[in-house]
Amino acid sequence: MRGTKNAILLSVMTEKHQHENSGGRTALILGATGVVFGDIGTSPIYALKETFHKSGTTLTDIYGVVSLVFWTLTLVVTVKYLTFVMRADNRGEGGILALLALLPRAYHQGSTSKKKVILILILIGTALLFGDGVLTPAISVLSATEGLDLVHEGLGSYSVPITVVILFTLFAVQRKGTHNIGRVFGPIMVVWFLLIAGLGVYRFVNNPEVIVALSPSYAVGFIASHGFGSLMVLSSVILCVTGAEALYADMGHFGRSPIQFAWRTLVGPSLVLCYLGQAAVVVDNPDAARNPFFSLPPNATLTLILVLLATAATVIASQALITGVFSLARQATQLGLFPRLMVRHTSHEHEGQIYVPLVNWAVGLTSIALVITFKTSSALADAYVLAIAGTMAITSVAFHAVAREVWGWSRLKVFPLTAIFLCVDLSFLLSTLGNILKGGWVPVALGSFVLAIMLLWRQGYSTLQRYMAEHAVTWNSLLNELEHGSLVRSPGIGVFMASPQEEVPVALASQARTLHSIPTEVWIVTINNVQQARVDPEPVAHEIAPRIKRVTLNVGYMDEVNVSRILHDHFLAESERVATYYISERRFLATDANNIRHVPEALFSLLHRNSAPVVQYYGLPGDRVISIGTRIDL
Repeated sequence: MRGTKNAILLSVMTEKHQHENSGGRTALILGATGVVFGDIGTSPIYALKETFHKSGTTLTDIYGVVSLVFWTLTLVVTVKYLTFVMRADNRGEGGILALLALLPRAYHQGSTSKKKVILILILIGTALLFGDGVLTPAISVLSATEGLDLVHEGLGSYSVPITVVILFTLFAVQRKGTHNIGRVFGPIMVVWFLLIAGLGVYRFVNNPEVIVALSPSYAVGFIASHGFGSLMVLSSVILCVTGAEALYADMGHFGRSPIQFAWRTLVGPSLVLCYLGQAAVVVDNPDAARNPFFSLPPNATLTLILVLLATAATVIASQALITGVFSLARQATQLGLFPRLMVRHTSHEHEGQIYVPLVNWAVGLTSIALVITFKTSSALADAYVLAIAGTMAITSVAFHAVAREVWGWSRLKVFPLTAIFLCVDLSFLLSTLGNILKGGWVPVALGSFVLAIMLLWRQGYSTLQRYMAEHAVTWNSLLNELEHGSLVRSPGIGVFMASPQEEVPVALASQARTLHSIPTEVWIVTINNVQQARVDPEPVAHEIAPRIKRVTLNVGYMDEVNVSRILHDHFLAESERVATYYISERRFLATDANNIRHVPEALFSLLHRNSAPVVQYYGLPGDRVISIGTRIDL
């Protein structure tokens, strides 16, 4: 997923300026190995197992499947993501929302039918990533614990309760942060990749002729001989590239070069060797197709070790996706696609170490419920693949739009690339549609729920901004009242929060109307969300009138805001400690009288009431905040 997602920063990381020195680069490569490749690195546990269930285990089938896996990894990961898509960075940040942020503002507004379609597709892709974040912990950990059945017959029956305990513990500890255990993620995953590569080589040397499966002729021959029946197999082959989106989403924390280096030198070769080893096992013993990955070790002791390490690796992969969902939720909030969400920082050293309570337990409880409901990783795989295929296809479309609109690539340059990418993506998407009734409805349902929230919030918030602009009080009227004495100054410093559309803040206008006074010194703070990851935090202030100033804070979708600290450090110094903050609490009437119908406005009102309080979200001092109520009918 990761990313957003959307988006992971653990204590194994260093700042991006360390790219230039060898120690920093080594840390970034190690961090990328532990975080970025956790999901795709654990896909050998279940990818061939699920594919062989559908393809059969004749020699031709085995070679055809392994060839499909190898060329899927090559085309999707090496060519599409690492070579092309990762060029589309927004000041170093990646992910599907970074593609949206790169596009001109007309796309954000959906000013034409074409732009609106692309906007909706990107929102759908974002929603599917949330579904990916729910499904990844469930299928990853469950597939690892199922290996117990090969250690001792009967132990497999405990896989579901063990998985539930592991997942509950994993989500319960999120509030404490992962900066301590994060230090060992990289080394554990390096050991993991070396182990699966070594086991693959061990099996491969006993049956070296499987190397011919890397030829594309076997993939082409398999599709040609099976016709439309190969679509069913492709719906499982796609499991080998789970987590490919994470390579792009986490680019901002590690950089493109360390991710590419880790893939080309360790991760990619280890995965290929592991898949070849599994093929060799099944060639020698077709019954091993039941679980080829855990058939790699030569004895039960090594199998138990592999199960334990696989469980650790899947927990790491799950952690990466969980933190990525946190980051994706924060990005969506900053881009105006989500209501304000309570975000807590779990590390003083790393800004990206965040915990979002609502998202954490929504994802955690849903993931646990899926494990209990589906019971096996094979059943979950049918649900999992649709989210992967949908996100991959949407990323290709968004990349095409960025290449044309932002980079100015010619049709001759970009269309062949897009055609190749979509040919692969749509083949996988078409193959997964048959899983709708077998579990594919899960990511559709989860994605639809998240998409509905984004569309509802986006419509409601944009309508609210128009309403505020239309009903704004002007400074001329307020200053005239001050000049004629009908409005007086009361002692004190008042800080008023205002949206960019408000000329005079609603709270200030209400105070002037009801109390006929305003504070002696007025500071108006406006948060301006910009369409990039991070911006220069230096605030800008200008004087509206004597002792009335407006401060504008430009905030990127990866930035955090603490208004009281900014005012203290840049403008008020110690005077900030005696300032009073004023905010407007909006209440929506939800009638059919204006722009939004009753039901959508009522739902928007529900989201608005349950969004994170302005006090905590913007770092206001709770003991010095006065809330003024306002009734609005959108």
